[in-house]
Amino acid sequence: MIDNENRNAVVIGIDQPQNITLDALQLRMARSGLKEKSRNGMTKYKGVTFSEISADKLDIYTKVEKGPNNSSVVYMAVSRGYNNFTSTAVDSAITQNVKTFLQSFVKDANYHSADIGIGNQIDDMNKEQKAYQRLLDEQRDLQKKRSTIETRLAEIQNELITKSDLINKKKTGVEDAKVKRSTIGDQ
Repeated sequence: MIDNENRNAVVIGIDQPQNITLDALQLRMARSGLKEKSRNGMTKYKGVTFSEISADKLDIYTKVEKGPNNSSVVYMAVSRGYNNFTSTAVDSAITQNVKTFLQSFVKDANYHSADIGIGNQIDDMNKEQKAYQRLLDEQRDLQKKRSTIETRLAEIQNELITKSDLINKKKTGVEDAKVKRSTIGDQ
């Protein structure tokens, strides 16, 4: 349905989800220098020269719908302008070129899906690498803290021994002073 009328269109099923197929089609058309206008799920390329289909200026209409089993269906209709849509009988060369274009587009959709998959795997790998680096950093920090703690524990142990010796000397001094005091009355 284009402008509320049934129009002749070439249809192809693609074994990729709708969003991936739509993105791939938009990228393919943009690489060909075509500017799009989208409305109600229909994308229109008005007054364009698309050498893969025809050397003449055309209006190209595309639509990508969700298909069964996570696939998509691509529709492409071509008009010579002023709603003069092509038909198989009169414009067999253009219709055949549209079919050839859509058949070649299947590879684009598959490549785009693979690129997205690769991109997702790279993102996942980068996340894991960042998590791995955070663990390494935390491990290094904890080892540094452990080293500082172990050094401080050794220092405390030495200070405890020194303080213990000093306390024992002071106790001995107190005992000596008590003994000395108790002998003052005996003299």
